[in-house]
Amino acid sequence: MVFSKTLSRASRNLPCLIRLIHRRFSYILGIETSCDDTGAAVFSASGKLLGDSLSSQTSTSVMLGGVVPPVAAELHKKHIESVVLDAVSKSNIRLQDLSHVGVTVKPGMSLSLRVGVDFAKTLATHLRIPIIPIDHMEAHALTALHTDPKLEFPYVILLISGGHGLLGIVQGVEDYILLGTALDASPGDVLDKLSRRLRLNRLGDERLKNVAGGKALEMVARIYNGNHRRFDLPLPRSQSKDCDFSFTGIHVFTEHLIDKLESSTSGSGHTLAMQDIADICASIQFAMARLICRRVQRAVEYCILQGDGDDNVSDVKITRPTALVVSGGVGANLVIRAGLTEVANHYNMRFVSPPPHLCTDNGVMIAC
Repeated sequence: MVFSKTLSRASRNLPCLIRLIHRRFSYILGIETSCDDTGAAVFSASGKLLGDSLSSQTSTSVMLGGVVPPVAAELHKKHIESVVLDAVSKSNIRLQDLSHVGVTVKPGMSLSLRVGVDFAKTLATHLRIPIIPIDHMEAHALTALHTDPKLEFPYVILLISGGHGLLGIVQGVEDYILLGTALDASPGDVLDKLSRRLRLNRLGDERLKNVAGGKALEMVARIYNGNHRRFDLPLPRSQSKDCDFSFTGIHVFTEHLIDKLESSTSGSGHTLAMQDIADICASIQFAMARLICRRVQRAVEYCILQGDGDDNVSDVKITRPTALVVSGGVGANLVIRAGLTEVANHYNMRFVSPPPHLCTDNGVMIAC
C-alpha cells in the first residue's frame, strides 16, 4: 500500500537509513533541502545523534510573502556546504569518516531538491561512499521513533505542514496505509495565506517581524488573548465518512469575513482593530484544530474497528494502533496538539510528537 501520492511503489526503494546500514559502518550524514530549510545531521550506526545544523530561510520567505523557488534554491547553494561542515564538526568527526550519505529526493520543490542531491552526489563521489535516496514524507513519519524510544508499531500518523496534509497508519518501516489526505490546500498553506492577508508581520510588533505565517497567527492569538468563539468558521467535510481533509472552506470564509470587517471599519486604510485581528486568528486556529481532530478521530475509529475485526471491509490487515503521532510544521501548533492529545486520551492511545524544532524540515529526520 502507499502512504500518499508521493509514496508510490517506487518509494519502497527509499528506506530509512538505519534499517539498511549495518553496525559495522560508522557515521551517517543526512541532507535535507526539499523546501526552504537547509538541514544536515550526523548519526552513528547505533542510532545516536552526534550533531546537526540548520539554515532557515524564514526571514527571507516572510519578506517575499512566501517561498520563491529560485530564491530558495540559491540560498540552499549558498549555505549547504557550511551547514554540512557544521554538522560534521559538531559530531567531532572528520568528513572522511562518513560511511553513507542520505539525501531527500522527493517530494518537494524541484530546484531545492536538486541542490541537495547534487551536493550529496559530489560528496559521495569524493569520499567514495554510497548515497541513499530518502523520501521526505517517510522521514517525517518515522522521526518519532528516534525521539520516543518507547514508540512501537502500529501507530496513526498525521503529517500536517505547509505542503502536505496526510493521515495514515504506520505498521512498520515501509508499511504504510493511507487513510486520508488534503483534497485541496494544505493546512499550513491556508494558515500562511491568512496570516499574510491579516498582515501580521506589519502590525508593529517586533516579536512577529520575522516569524512564519502559521506561527505568527498562533502568537497573535495567544499574546493578544484572542477569543476563539467570536467567529464561527465552517468545518468542511468534518462529518464525511472518509478521512480526507478540506481546508479551502476555512480559507475562503475567513477571507470574506476579513473583507466584511474591513469594509465596516472607519478610518484610513480600513485597518482592523487589534482585538478583531486576534479574535480572527484564534477562531482560525480553533476551527483548524476541530477539523483536524474530527478527521483523526474518524481514522482512529476505523483502525480500531479493523483491528478488532468488527468491520473488516478492507483486504488490508490493520492492527489496532497504540499511539497517535503528529509531525510537520503545523504539528507544532500548541492548540492543535492539545486537541489531538484529547483525542488520543479518549481512545487510551499515547500522543507522541517530536519536539517542535523536529516537526519542521531538518536533517535529523533524514539521517535517523
